Amino acid sequence: MPTRLEALRRYLALARAVRRARRGPWHPFKLTWILTEACSLRCRTCHLWVGEPEQGPDLAQVSQVVAANPQLTWVNLSGGDFVERPDAPELVEAVTEGFPDLALFDFPTAGQDMQATMAALEPALDSDVPRIYVTVSIDGDDEVHDRIRGVPGSAARARATLRKLQSIRRRGFSAVAGMTLSRHNLPPVPTEHAADMLPRTLAPQQLHLNLAHHSSHYYKNAEDVTPPTASALALVDELLSRSPKISPLAWIERRYWTHARSYLAQGDVGGRCAALQASVYLAADMTVYPCTIFDHPLGPLSQVDWSLERLAELPGAASGWQAVSARNCPQCWSPCEAFPTLLVGLGRPL
Repeated sequence: MPTRLEALRRYLALARAVRRARRGPWHPFKLTWILTEACSLRCRTCHLWVGEPEQGPDLAQVSQVVAANPQLTWVNLSGGDFVERPDAPELVEAVTEGFPDLALFDFPTAGQDMQATMAALEPALDSDVPRIYVTVSIDGDDEVHDRIRGVPGSAARARATLRKLQSIRRRGFSAVAGMTLSRHNLPPVPTEHAADMLPRTLAPQQLHLNLAHHSSHYYKNAEDVTPPTASALALVDELLSRSPKISPLAWIERRYWTHARSYLAQGDVGGRCAALQASVYLAADMTVYPCTIFDHPLGPLSQVDWSLERLAELPGAASGWQAVSARNCPQCWSPCEAFPTLLVGLGRPL
């Protein structure tokens, strides 16, 4: 656990990185990194399991990326479900110990292997990273969740993992349930009480809501996952009517949902995102993309010696940035890119 002085130093490094990203592209401070496409579930909202999943980089490649990018201050590790990799603890240790200014570290998990999740998390808890955030996917009550995730008993295992994570007492650590709103767990017409659409086994403050998106290069899913507009708007209004606790995370969550309302109602958040400026996406095969949704490969990171500061040298970089800056991209509102966008834009899209 970091000292308060070390935590402050890293938060200041994040603030400087945010300021630098405001100047233009190619200075991302957040990396979303897919360490494997493999997962034990068979989700309706994600079809990575349909084909042959990419197994992801080995520890040596991960260490190369870490060594080449000491400037990163926020890393999200994802999958698939990377905690199910046998070497997940070593991968987390390489990331949380290798980035000297890392202020934020987070990852989602399906929560199907409690012991693997706890083992993967342990190196992060022992590190000097001041803010650690884990999301366990829970898409509704047990019957709804198991139907969406395609494996009986998956909801019960996810809830058990979440309870175990929430028993951890470490300054700067949080664990919540992540509910992805889609046509598979929301009714076409909202119920009389919007809160009835949320999992009954979880308190509202334990939930982080996300919007299902289509992504041909990441989720490899169908376009019909989009949540019904009226039901999703009812849930957003329910969230915005609450009085969240005062914290930077609560503020940015509230800003996210304020703009999500515009996205759901009008298909537009009123500005562009900061992909390739504040954030970037690295696939399991080590190909760089602007984000989780926009299927525009820039090129393999190995071509620039693993350095994110040299992204502009990749063959698809110029056209990718041109498309993003002109808003000629899918116009999504995924948290992976929305949250850093809100930091750079001081609470609004750019």
